[in-house]
Amino acid sequence: MPFLHADDLNTEDFIEIVRKASFPEDSLLMTFSPAQAYFVPFRFDESYLTGTDQGRIFSPEGELKWRRIGDKMRVVYLGDKPPDGLEDHSTEMSRLKSEQSCFILWRIGIAKKAAWIYKQFPEGQVSLVVEKWLDSSGLARFSRYHGLKAIKEENNASE
Repeated sequence: MPFLHADDLNTEDFIEIVRKASFPEDSLLMTFSPAQAYFVPFRFDESYLTGTDQGRIFSPEGELKWRRIGDKMRVVYLGDKPPDGLEDHSTEMSRLKSEQSCFILWRIGIAKKAAWIYKQFPEGQVSLVVEKWLDSSGLARFSRYHGLKAIKEENNASE
């Protein structure tokens, strides 16, 4: 069962949790701020993170996501090794089952800003792996980004 931790934090406490968390080297960062959006390999940047409205740092081990609500950051961690400083809500996960799905990332529109994706996955399409936690009715109660996965392109045109 994964850990589910969450809390509403002031910006300084949010930054301190990110700074102290031990994210794997292959973690990815997806953020949105009034000025721009990023989808890059994660490297800690306090000044940028302070200005974000929402975002995610994710890897197969877990995901830390946040959203600005007024003067607070609502922070949620779902994964194997939660960072210190968030309240434990893991009991919410006890009766849920995990399921993964993939969403294709289209080359058009992201190629210039995320060229690193295509260096990492030079062959074929790339998909974002999403892990959903379903209740007994099959409804997703929680989800997290898990990582990227190559999808082999097939030529469907008849010759």
